[in-house]
Amino acid sequence: MPERCHHRRRRVIAQDDAVTYVECLECGLIFDTVELDEPAGEPTDFEEDLSDA
Repeated sequence: MPERCHHRRRRVIAQDDAVTYVECLECGLIFDTVELDEPAGEPTDFEEDLSDA
């Protein structure tokens, strides 16, 4: 059975006032950050997309 992806490497693909959508660079899953149940203080490699600049 494959190991569950922890979505540590991700990038922003869309963002508005209410929600931010990100793509996991490991598994390719696209989700909103509300769906991510991440314990406080756990390090991640969050990569922002330059399209928001």
